Amino acid sequence: MKLTQYEADMAAGKFGPGLQKAINLLIRYGDACGAEEFVEITSGHVMPKEPPELLEQFIEGVEKLPVMTTLHPLMSAFSPEKWEEMGISKEYAEVELQDYYKRSEMHTKLGFLKTYSCLPMNMGNLPRIGDYISWIGSCAQILANSMLGARTNKDGTVVSLCAALTGRTPKTGLLLDENRFATVLVTMEDGLELNDDSDYGAMGYFIGMQVANKSIAVEGLPRTVTFDQLKYLIAPAAASGSIHVFHVIGVTPEALTKQAAFGGKEPQSIIKVSRKDIEATKKIFAFNKNKEVDLLLLGCPHITIQEAGTISDFLKNRKLKQGKRLWLAMGKPVYTLAKTMGFADNIEAAGGVISDTCLATIPDSPIPKDVKVVLTNSFKCAHYVRSLQKDQVEVMVAGLHDCLESITEKVGEVQ
Repeated sequence: MKLTQYEADMAAGKFGPGLQKAINLLIRYGDACGAEEFVEITSGHVMPKEPPELLEQFIEGVEKLPVMTTLHPLMSAFSPEKWEEMGISKEYAEVELQDYYKRSEMHTKLGFLKTYSCLPMNMGNLPRIGDYISWIGSCAQILANSMLGARTNKDGTVVSLCAALTGRTPKTGLLLDENRFATVLVTMEDGLELNDDSDYGAMGYFIGMQVANKSIAVEGLPRTVTFDQLKYLIAPAAASGSIHVFHVIGVTPEALTKQAAFGGKEPQSIIKVSRKDIEATKKIFAFNKNKEVDLLLLGCPHITIQEAGTISDFLKNRKLKQGKRLWLAMGKPVYTLAKTMGFADNIEAAGGVISDTCLATIPDSPIPKDVKVVLTNSFKCAHYVRSLQKDQVEVMVAGLHDCLESITEKVGEVQ
């Protein structure tokens, strides 16, 4: 790779052993990917799960991060504040807490922003169209590439950490113009309406299964489509498939026209989504109203303040049915605002436990033994819980209203 003088000095150890390790790892990564040079990134987003000893090596001699860098959610649904309420075992928590506090001290020292969210753009980490970034997390990556028009590769934990420390990432993959154009056109059958989050999620999950690892452009959604609707549409496509950029024609910044989305070329293939496709996809995680749900997971991707308000309104004068659990995930800044608005108080009064964790990775931790049936409104969450849990729990998906209805009752009602 061709290095600037600053990058060469970093590689030679002029700025300390930590940055030397970080930039040399990125050089090897860039060489492996065929990159010719580095680009400067404008923001980072990293995983707070690396072994503390590894983090300590990479930050040796580093005094301050060169770019704004936010932290991903705490993994395995492990919350330092809420683990007891969630029913996580003490043995597991004691091990996790040791590493959490070691990492947390280092993160604070260098200025990593402790947002603990998979939606960094909602936490103030908002790159512009064309900005080079290095973000961790399949959800954050596909949303940044698609909804923001920023440019990140599907960087792993160590690569994104090294990029945040050095302010550099190899110019390769989705950072290049030619790799960002759609090659597959997705259309919607006449009259197809998406009625709730489960419809959007099913469509995204279906597209991911059909397309696998290409960039796509969806035609037929109105400009009035909301952030939350796009979130539930786009995120599952990075779980059922490995879609690079999920353009929405007339909505997302690099696809304001069909011609722009495809770089002036014709689509290599066309997929038409029907109501039949959406209903068939829902059957993968079929919702059975008569099935007793043990645990409801909401917040994959993380709950926005608008969703918090909707959930709060539903839960007024309601409470969890006996023996049911409700876990919700949102970033710390959103939780602070939800407390200010009274949303969090309503949710918690009904029995919900709010944390800044990743709920999709719960099987990594010992979930409560009484949990046999998990319900969620997220196809992405359902995909990971089922695959990581190896079918040891039953997983269902439903719209938000049905989810909340299934585990709550009005105050004063007898179950």
